[in-house]
Amino acid sequence: MLPKKYKKPALILGGLVLLVLILVLSVRLYFTSELITAMITPPLEHYLHRNVTLAEASVGFRGFCVKGLEIRKKGADAPLLKGEKLELRWKFKELFKGRIVIHTLAFTRPEITLVRQKDGSLNIADLLPEMAKAEKTAPAMRQHNREPAGVPLFITLLAMQDGQLNLVDLSQQPQATLRVGSIRSRFTDFSTTAPVPFEIEGQVQGADERSLIIKGTYDLAKDSLKGKMNLQGIDLTILSPFIAGNPRDLIQQGTLTMEAAVAVEDFDHFLTQGSLALSGLKIKKDENLTKTLQIEAGFQLDAVRSQQTLDIGNLDLELNGQKAKIQGVLTQWQQRPHFDFTLNSPQIKLDELLALFSGTPSPSEEPKADPGQPAARDKHLAENVVPEPGSESTTPAVPSEPTKKSEGTPEKPDLKTESTPGTDQRKDVVVEPVASSPAAEANLPPTVGQLGPKPISLDAQGEIHLDWFLYNKLVVSNVDCKLILQNGKLRVEPLSASLYGGALGGSVKSDVESPGPPFQSVIYTENILLDEIIAAFWPQTKGSWSGNVNMISRAKGSGTNLPAVQSRTILNINEAEFSGHPLFVKFAQLFQAEDLQHLRFSQVTARVLTSKGIATLKRFHLVGPIVQAEGTGTASLVDKTLDVHLSLQIRAQYVGKIPPLRDIATKIADKHGFVQLPLTVTGTIDEPVYGLDQRWLAKMAKKEGKKLLKKPEKKQPAEQTAEPPLNQKKQKQLKQGLEELVK
Repeated sequence: MLPKKYKKPALILGGLVLLVLILVLSVRLYFTSELITAMITPPLEHYLHRNVTLAEASVGFRGFCVKGLEIRKKGADAPLLKGEKLELRWKFKELFKGRIVIHTLAFTRPEITLVRQKDGSLNIADLLPEMAKAEKTAPAMRQHNREPAGVPLFITLLAMQDGQLNLVDLSQQPQATLRVGSIRSRFTDFSTTAPVPFEIEGQVQGADERSLIIKGTYDLAKDSLKGKMNLQGIDLTILSPFIAGNPRDLIQQGTLTMEAAVAVEDFDHFLTQGSLALSGLKIKKDENLTKTLQIEAGFQLDAVRSQQTLDIGNLDLELNGQKAKIQGVLTQWQQRPHFDFTLNSPQIKLDELLALFSGTPSPSEEPKADPGQPAARDKHLAENVVPEPGSESTTPAVPSEPTKKSEGTPEKPDLKTESTPGTDQRKDVVVEPVASSPAAEANLPPTVGQLGPKPISLDAQGEIHLDWFLYNKLVVSNVDCKLILQNGKLRVEPLSASLYGGALGGSVKSDVESPGPPFQSVIYTENILLDEIIAAFWPQTKGSWSGNVNMISRAKGSGTNLPAVQSRTILNINEAEFSGHPLFVKFAQLFQAEDLQHLRFSQVTARVLTSKGIATLKRFHLVGPIVQAEGTGTASLVDKTLDVHLSLQIRAQYVGKIPPLRDIATKIADKHGFVQLPLTVTGTIDEPVYGLDQRWLAKMAKKEGKKLLKKPEKKQPAEQTAEPPLNQKKQKQLKQGLEELVK
């Protein structure tokens, strides 16, 4: 028996418990699953424009629970959203204060399917707000005057466990599918009046666990988001088809790792700052693959989608060890993108960059399907989706000069004098090794491919500053130029740089959307070190040349199609010294004088015309203390064959080494001690063959021989008449005197 004083409280407590039980039973009996479903389904279907089904629903004082939720388009089997269980727990006493405070809203094993239709629209396009027209004011000046309406809603925890997101792109052929699984999300202190903290984690298809992590806050009132994103080991071959404008097979392999801080306003203004790394990247180029690329970048971006502007505040890019810093603004990307930029780099190795994108044969087998991406399921997703309703150059060509076909090169490059046709000073001469060696070393193809490049849907204008520019052995420093790309026409002007002790300048124009591509260029140099510039293209000859090069060259042509290149070059070399190369060794052997292997010239000038793969030398002039020369000729830029005709002037002591001229060398020398000889150079640059005109030699020997024979005949009368002639009287006296002497 309870004490009397406890009976009354016990009765009251028991009555309250009984009342609660009766109330709970009443609620459970009244709010049946069918009733709750009937109450929830119509408004959801009205706002979502989709069928909503609930397998089971129950309600209590702590909240209600829904199982087997599915939301699908009418007539479609694949649901937009389906979930195993949705639990909602509220704070009961807050209902009496006129507000709904949800303690926990938890979604277990939800699966969301987003589809891009063949026309590019999304299957949730009707659920998204329409894009507002671009405001004239800057994004930073926008005002948010939204006033919250309705019953205040507070959610302590909005959670998702083991969710899955499916992205299906029907505009690709075949369709592309991307899955993000093991999604766990938590939105805490959910409110319409204050920023909502959130966390999202997931595993992107083909990547390791926790490959996607996003943390931040979302402000419903201002429709703004701030957060940090971390992506680890994302497979780019799966992600690439979902990037607008990318061909499905553009990226053949590669992984993405990125860390970034993101701020989004109205889902229109995006601010991003962070870093990314693309590892093992291979891109399909025509039918080939690029070399493996390693890309790292630090970035700071500011984009306004409605105004189509992307401000690149800073982009620190590193491609396979080569670094560059880019700043600029990208605009109008939905029409024809335009990019204003500046590019700074400590060092660009062009040959290495070209090698990266030169392409390797693509594998014959199709890309392997990801084990976590069953083909049958992809087909199921696609088939169960119902499409949304309604959803050239004007510069004149350089005239080509008539060229002479190269003489046949003998098997043995000996230096015996050979009989050659008479020298014709109008014939054209060899170009020097600098011009011919790059083509020969590179083995350039004679023609270009039949297929032209794809149009470039980008206009760009900017300045480029490079501390160093390297191409094979060519090293250029302090490069500054302005690049303009508009409607497929490329201009690089003005161009200035430092090159091997001197200056380099000029301009280049090209049509990058035409086969070749065709180009025009004007290049000039001032006081370039000759040995360094030749060694850049012809390294085995380093040490054979010296001097300061001044040059201006105008050229036009079509890419690597060497026969199509036409150029006009004016060359001047001061204080030149040549030695060690076969061109000079064989020359010295011709005159049997080793000191002729080392030649000095105060000045070397030439005018070179290039056309159809042949370099034609005009007005070639050498001025030196031992050898001087003028001439013309031709040289092939591919096989380096020569056909050069020189009017050579050389000191008489060297001419005396040639047997036919030994006795007359001093006789035919001018007042300065030079003998003029007609010299031909055939063979190749590496194996030259020198020859003197035998007919000229015979003519000179015969001419001088006649002079020697005629000299005594002319002198004899002169000796006899050296004294004044005697008169007849004296002759008679002399005769009588001789007769008496004989007696």
